[in-house]
Formats: sequence, C-alpha cells, structure tokens
Amino acid sequence: MNRPRVNRRIFLAVGVGALLVIAGVAGRIGPIEWVYDHTLVPVGSGLTNLGLNTAAAVTNLSKVRNLAAQNAQLESQNAQLRQNLAADDETRRDNDLLRRELGLQVAGAPQEVATEVVAFQPDSYRQFVTIDKGSRAGIQTGMAVLSQGVLIGTIANTSSTTSRIMLITDPDFRLTAEDENTGATGVINGQLGSGLLFNEIDQTAVVKPGDTVTTSGLGGLVPAGLYVGQIESVDGRGNVVFQNAQVETTFQLDQLRFAFVVTGP
Repeated sequence: MNRPRVNRRIFLAVGVGALLVIAGVAGRIGPIEWVYDHTLVPVGSGLTNLGLNTAAAVTNLSKVRNLAAQNAQLESQNAQLRQNLAADDETRRDNDLLRRELGLQVAGAPQEVATEVVAFQPDSYRQFVTIDKGSRAGIQTGMAVLSQGVLIGTIANTSSTTSRIMLITDPDFRLTAEDENTGATGVINGQLGSGLLFNEIDQTAVVKPGDTVTTSGLGGLVPAGLYVGQIESVDGRGNVVFQNAQVETTFQLDQLRFAFVVTGP
C-alpha cells in the first residue's frame, strides 16, 4: 500500500531537480540564489559565529577561574612568606641580643645564669617580671639580675623552676650603690616614670652629673661593680641631712626578653 507514495516522492524529487536544471539553463535561478544568499547563508553564518563566540566565552571563563585559583594560591604563599620573614626577623633580633649579652658576660666575667622572661606583671605601682629558671638552676632570693650589662633588679622569690624579679624601677626597690668616680655611697631607689633616685648620700661626699653609679657590694648577694646608670643631676641643698641625685638607667622594660641572674663574682 505504501509503494504508490514512495513512487510519488521519487517522481516529485526528479521533477524538482529537472525544473532547477531547466531554470539554471534558462537563467531563471537567480531569484532562488538571492533568497538563499539573503536568508539561509546569513542565518547559517550567524549560528556559526554564535557557536564560536560561545566556545570562546566558555574558554575565557575557564581561564578566569584558573587565574582566580592561581591568585588565591599566590596570596597564600605570600602570606606564608611574610610570616616566615617575620619569624626570621624575630629570631635574628634574639640572636643579636644574645650575642651582645654573651659578649658582656665574657668581658665582665661574673657567673651568670641565662634566663628568658615568661611573664610581665607591671602595673601602676609594682614592677615585677617572671623568668623561666628557679632554685634548680642555683638562683636565690636577693641575687642581682642584669640585661645588656645593666642592673635591672633583684630576685624577689623563687620556685624550683621559675623566679620573680623585682625591677629596679619598683618604688620599693632599695640597694646600696656608689659613685664609681668619687667613691661616694648611697642607696638606689626605684621611681616610676622618672628614672632612679640615688639618695642618702653624705653631705660631705662629692657626686657630679655624668658620674657612673655601680653596686657597692655592701651586704646581700649582689656583688660590687655592677652598672646601674649615670648621674643626671644632684640636689645638695645644705638644709637637709643627705644629698640625693637623679640617675638615668638605660633599662627599657618593653625591650626586655632575656635576663641574666648573677650567681657569683
């Protein structure tokens, strides 16, 4: 039953083909070419360009994603490098400080125990810090503590593994000292925010600005000759029993990292 339809289609296709041939020979195929050129060709070109543009957009999107991932990775690497550089700088500063301390230790030749500050407890009145060594390392209450060759305090109390230092700037700090240049003796007292006070100096003694103040070694466990500071000014009014002098120390609490406990001469 389908054979007539098939034959009909064949005859139709052959007929259309024959008409196109005759039209081409007779020069009548121009309108058909015009329609093809102005409709089918532009549509096909547009679809082709659309496909190419879509492929390019997908490629660019993939590149953008890859660049974003690479940038994130580079940022992470830069952050790690910055962290490593900061750690290296801190280690370098610590090494430089330790080298200076060790050089001072060799030059001064007292017996010292090297420690690291592990806790700060300065407030509006009292001045203490805690170090990481105690009685097991031979540290005792009353021993002198140095940093960068300067007296910074004495041991207030100890445990087996830690010690507390009363800083020289504590108002309750008292230690006998002397003017290294003239031999005048007195007592060093701490003063918050205003250096140190060298007082109880006999009125007949000679003390001058610029003189060096050191420990006297009189009493206790603190040996003589440890550097305290330099005299800035002298108050020698005649209507008082003692002279006193302001002493400048180079000790700076905010830079304190390591402390050396003097355990022997």
